[in-house]
Amino acid sequence: MIKDPQLAKTGTQARAQLRSLPFLREFGLQRVAHPAIYDNGLRLVNYDLVSNEDLREDGVSDVEFPLTHYVSQDMLTGDLQDEDRKFDDQDVVRRLLRSRPTDETYVLVTDTSSPMMPRHTKKPGKSFIDEFECSVADYKGLLKRFLQYNLDSALSLSTTQNLYFHQLSDFHQKTGLEADSIPALFDYTRIPADSPAWDPLYYLIREDVEQVLDDYSERIRAALRSWTERGPTQDIANRMLDMLERVDFEEERLDNYRYRHQEKQ
Repeated sequence: MIKDPQLAKTGTQARAQLRSLPFLREFGLQRVAHPAIYDNGLRLVNYDLVSNEDLREDGVSDVEFPLTHYVSQDMLTGDLQDEDRKFDDQDVVRRLLRSRPTDETYVLVTDTSSPMMPRHTKKPGKSFIDEFECSVADYKGLLKRFLQYNLDSALSLSTTQNLYFHQLSDFHQKTGLEADSIPALFDYTRIPADSPAWDPLYYLIREDVEQVLDDYSERIRAALRSWTERGPTQDIANRMLDMLERVDFEEERLDNYRYRHQEKQ
């Protein structure tokens, strides 16, 4: 189990719930379950999604491991609700814990080190960590050690705890570009053609080619919320939109700009 307090935020404060996903993908954890609302039209890394809603409706008998599962404490207890549904994932999580083969990985990302399942664990103060003997790790600590030994990022952990941005910073810093702010990582007029910062543009083109909105800047800004804690999401969205408009939302033209323009640098 990995504790990330960011999952506790709801309403207008809900953002960056998936900030740990790029880190976990580094270890081959490709299959991910999370609320469908987190999947808001932009993926900074590729993964196979199984929504929490599908798990509640269809059961867990066909779920394959390894699996990364995003569930907050409020989702476990049913305290989190919106206009259409009540989130209550404790039965799903318990069945996954019981059905997981002993040699397979099940990573539960939640916002507490002692998650409760009140329907199943009746004793006050006891969490399912005690029953299933789960190991618990703090996400920030894991990321800090990973950065210390693997990357030379110019970004601080107070700026972001999303490994994707730290990887961009490390990559751009090695090429002599500004790398100490997140907006600078998306300056498409300067970044090299092999920078991973180009990848989200292709995802946006492929996912939204038939449904370009009038306020596309707001569309991208909202999509970034699942990945960024705070700060210059509008600036990033504007830079992405400027490039998409420059290439008229066409993948071939984006390729041409990306490689031919960069050759002239």
